[in-house]
Amino acid sequence: MCIYHANCCDGMAAAWVVHQAINENNDVEFIAASYQGELPDVTDAHAIIVDFSFKKDDMKELASKAKSITVIDHHKTAEKELSQLLEDGVIDGIFDMTKSGAMLTWEWFFDGCEPPELIRHVQDRDLWKFELPGTREIIAAIYSHPMNLEVWDSLMNIHTQVLYNEGVAINRAHMKSVKGLVDFCVYESVIAGFTVPTLNCNYMFASDAGNIMASGVPFSATYQESGDSREYSLRSVEGGIDVSEIAAKFGGGGHKHAAGFSIKYSDLMKLKLPRGLNG
Repeated sequence: MCIYHANCCDGMAAAWVVHQAINENNDVEFIAASYQGELPDVTDAHAIIVDFSFKKDDMKELASKAKSITVIDHHKTAEKELSQLLEDGVIDGIFDMTKSGAMLTWEWFFDGCEPPELIRHVQDRDLWKFELPGTREIIAAIYSHPMNLEVWDSLMNIHTQVLYNEGVAINRAHMKSVKGLVDFCVYESVIAGFTVPTLNCNYMFASDAGNIMASGVPFSATYQESGDSREYSLRSVEGGIDVSEIAAKFGGGGHKHAAGFSIKYSDLMKLKLPRGLNG
């Protein structure tokens, strides 16, 4: 069984690596997971969790039911939560915040082998470095396709120059939409005691809009509605605060400058409390 970060290019790429490494007989179940979602049934399974992790108590519960748990992740909150479980041998795995989930997964299964160029671009974007030429356009092209393993098999076999060419117009349209959202739809709300720029938008716009909104403020928030909950993405830039700590107050997690959490509509009033759901 492979559990991977849902709605995330890095998570999907990490799942693809697992698919390449151990799914020769198509007998691996792939489950897309999000923070504070339902725990998957891992009874008697060898579970590999990539670009994602669960809270410490949840991980203990999973480990008590599974034959084995391997976690390959790079989120700051995950390392803080699960380092003791790794030391105690309750779970196996690796945490490294200097690399993306997909790159760590590649190195776990294909150590010493050069990763596909697309995984390098996925990492470049996920770590928000943009050091490789064409990353924005290539990832824009990737996001225009469905996130499933069959599609990603095809994408991994396409030269990145082709994806770049495809992504130029897609990225231009995407950034125009982002600018329109930021210019006309942002309002202020209070989250964990901070008054921050806030935007209701699809997750596709969360990173780019959130980073623009975060300039000159502690952090920014974007969200989308999902069932009985609201899914928040938080962003900060240099000089802003550690949003992984804000997300943790509401049961979520992530990185210093990019994190997320889910909160039920019945708990929305607790958004304003400095201690979050613990207030």
